[in-house]
Amino acid sequence: MPYGLIVLFGSLGLVAYFDFATEASWIAKAVVSGIFVFCLASFLGWIASVSPLIGLFLLVGLSIFITLYRAWQRARQGKGDL
Repeated sequence: MPYGLIVLFGSLGLVAYFDFATEASWIAKAVVSGIFVFCLASFLGWIASVSPLIGLFLLVGLSIFITLYRAWQRARQGKGDL
């Protein structure tokens, strides 16, 4: 079973959440989207000089960043549970 697809679809959902549902600046949204495109290209093997494993790890790191940003945003709004 290709477990990398779980990371791919999860990070796709988190990036869509970050771009459309957060109050981040447009610069931060553009940076996150650019990093996601680079990670996706390296994960799918479109960039020959970068290993797909590096793309997978970068997708995981990007997902962790967006999850922590979501927790920080909810704590700043005064909502206790995630």
